[in-house]
Amino acid sequence: MDTKFHKDFKSCPACGSTNRFFESMANELKDRGVVRKEWAFYLDIKQGVVMDKVKEQRLIIGSQVPAYTYATDICMDCGCVYAMFIERSNATKSIEPATNMPGPPLGQVIRSS
Repeated sequence: MDTKFHKDFKSCPACGSTNRFFESMANELKDRGVVRKEWAFYLDIKQGVVMDKVKEQRLIIGSQVPAYTYATDICMDCGCVYAMFIERSNATKSIEPATNMPGPPLGQVIRSS
């Protein structure tokens, strides 16, 4: 598969409609000037890698693995949830950011009674 694969789906695969629920709401907000014109709205968007999490943790920093992104919306005519686009790319293993230690959020004052 091409490492830069991208495919858009312009209409509902079930009924052929181009009326999308979240896209429609976003267009209303764009027309009112409430959100930026370049913003896209989806029911859901997912990103990740296709890999066993245990093996992913063992990868050498700088290693590349296949990654995916897809976004979905709902057809306003038949209710079908479908992908608006699917995309394949490569993700590069990097150093994971440090996680906070257990305890109160930073800056929170702890008072004893």
